[in-house]
Amino acid sequence: MTRRYLLSIVANNRIGVLPAITGAIHELGGDMQEASQTSMHGILSMVLVANFPERFKSQVIIDHISGVARPFDAVVSVRLPDHDDELDKRPPPPTERFFLTLNGDDTPGLIRQVTSRLAAESIEITDLYATREAVGGPVMMIFELAVPDQADLAPLRGELESLGNPEGLTVELQHESLFTAKNVPHPVRLANIMGPATLGTSGN
Repeated sequence: MTRRYLLSIVANNRIGVLPAITGAIHELGGDMQEASQTSMHGILSMVLVANFPERFKSQVIIDHISGVARPFDAVVSVRLPDHDDELDKRPPPPTERFFLTLNGDDTPGLIRQVTSRLAAESIEITDLYATREAVGGPVMMIFELAVPDQADLAPLRGELESLGNPEGLTVELQHESLFTAKNVPHPVRLANIMGPATLGTSGN
């Protein structure tokens, strides 16, 4: 019998860190089901779901992975999903995939305003990528969204795009079909291979 765990791992992003982490999981008989990983300023952040033999308690998993990945200063946390949560048993509502792009001058509280407005419409942020070329320089953000079918997008689009200004910030909410027609299809986390000028700044 196995037990499913959700693991969060933060470590120095150097060559060999992923073999160390995945090797430690394998040594415990773990079977990875899902994984997402990114890096920022030399730090790797990884979230994964894996099944482990029931005889291994969460602290054993933490200690083993932390020990094997000690050369990378890995910090590991483990969570046991609550399968009794009634919310998890409800089928997710039907959604459509949208992209929200922001390019240009940043303003304090911008992400708070955007995420608060999306939450008010029960819109899930399924991925987020944000970067800037230099400290204090222009920002480029892409939100990947799961928008409920019943969401009223006309006022939402107007409110979000009104956050932009002619002086240097453009905000655009686009359906997946329009976004991919105007941009080379790519995972959100590979957005940095495209210049900000190509991301949602078409005049159409």
